[in-house]
Amino acid sequence: MTDSFMGRIPVPILLGITMFFWGAAFNATDIAFDYAPAGIITFLRAGIATVLLLALMPLLGGTFPRSKTIWLFALIVGAGSTTLSLAGLGLGTQYAGPAIASVLLNSAPFFAVLFARITLNERIKLLRGIGLVVGFVGVVIIVLSNPTETGSGGEFIFGVVAVMIGAVGYAVSSVVVRYMNVKEIETDLWGFTFAQFLCGTILLIPFALLSGDPGSTQWDAPGFWASMAFLGIGPQLVAYACFFVALARWPSGRVMAWSFLPPVVAGVIEILRGNIPGAVALIGMAVTIVGVAIVNHPRAEDTPVPSGDIDEHIA
Repeated sequence: MTDSFMGRIPVPILLGITMFFWGAAFNATDIAFDYAPAGIITFLRAGIATVLLLALMPLLGGTFPRSKTIWLFALIVGAGSTTLSLAGLGLGTQYAGPAIASVLLNSAPFFAVLFARITLNERIKLLRGIGLVVGFVGVVIIVLSNPTETGSGGEFIFGVVAVMIGAVGYAVSSVVVRYMNVKEIETDLWGFTFAQFLCGTILLIPFALLSGDPGSTQWDAPGFWASMAFLGIGPQLVAYACFFVALARWPSGRVMAWSFLPPVVAGVIEILRGNIPGAVALIGMAVTIVGVAIVNHPRAEDTPVPSGDIDEHIA
């Protein structure tokens, strides 16, 4: 699953683009919350990407899936990466608090490594395992550097369960995309991306109707549509397309480890806006970067990587 143009872009650049948009999504979502409830924001983020990609398909040269098998894969990926992960994050943030939700959603790389080991026999070397742990610790430090109040009792447990389901869904969808490429299940990148967006968006309709009051949405606010346009185009459409191409070329554990970086990106954006985080948060950002660097070290590969172009060897 690749595109002739995007297939020539180095994987670190593809993942850098993805992590930038996912990191920037925190601020854009926070702005959108001033105008609409979580259900509407989540649904429109996926819906805008779906409609836009449908309009761009002729220009991109994409073809819609014709196989029932491909549509089944699209349903699984859409349910995991779009429906469960976004809804889980929204419910987890609402009932368990943003700190808990952020930490638990970032456990997805560990599930991805486990699922890839079971389904694809992807082994993980000790160095990569250490990198995953270090990166996760960095994320924990970042979110705990700015603690917020959480719920308690049944609502808190519900929020924790929801975000964990989202993390598992995110991991499963990533491994499924990797599985399709390893097993050489051919499909068009743009057609498959559209199909999984469509499936994920449809499955989000109940969440949009039940999570908050849709009638409270300020539909005529320019700020609302500006933030939604950014979320739909960047963090959803562009980011996921780059992410899928990266999964086609690198092992699941290596790609998923980059998912620790969005909180770091969000912190850097805040620094550029003049909001300097505390020393603990800065330490957490540094630890996260070190963890991802360890995961991507040549010695963390399952097979020896000769000197030269590492990306070419793995692709």
